[in-house]
Amino acid sequence: MASQDTDYSQQIARLVDAFYARLLRDPLLSPLFVDVAQVDLAEHLPRIKAYWRKMLLGDTEYQRHMMARHRDVDSRAGFRPEHYERWVQLFEEAAAQHLCEPLASRALPLARRIAGNMRRNLERFPAKT
Repeated sequence: MASQDTDYSQQIARLVDAFYARLLRDPLLSPLFVDVAQVDLAEHLPRIKAYWRKMLLGDTEYQRHMMARHRDVDSRAGFRPEHYERWVQLFEEAAAQHLCEPLASRALPLARRIAGNMRRNLERFPAKT
């Protein structure tokens, strides 16, 4: 891996760590992750870091499909518009502090698109209960 890619990977790792630190303190989002999804951070954070390396650097480590897990959480908690909005806000705050260019200019619109796509997908194809 080139040194620039290594630096970008480190930026992504710092972003994800900072983002989840904020998210887990957030009164709106924390219950979804802690109580409903019961996220195991030791498993989850490396996956999310791999996801963002795939999205921003083209890394091929991440090979999962995220919608099934989110659909399951949505079926138990019901994502609301304010959940998506807060997720984007926290991501943008963490990205502004931890990503340099060109990653920041790619990550921010991508995060907004991911949240919008997830919202549309879950509203159109809700989990079967």
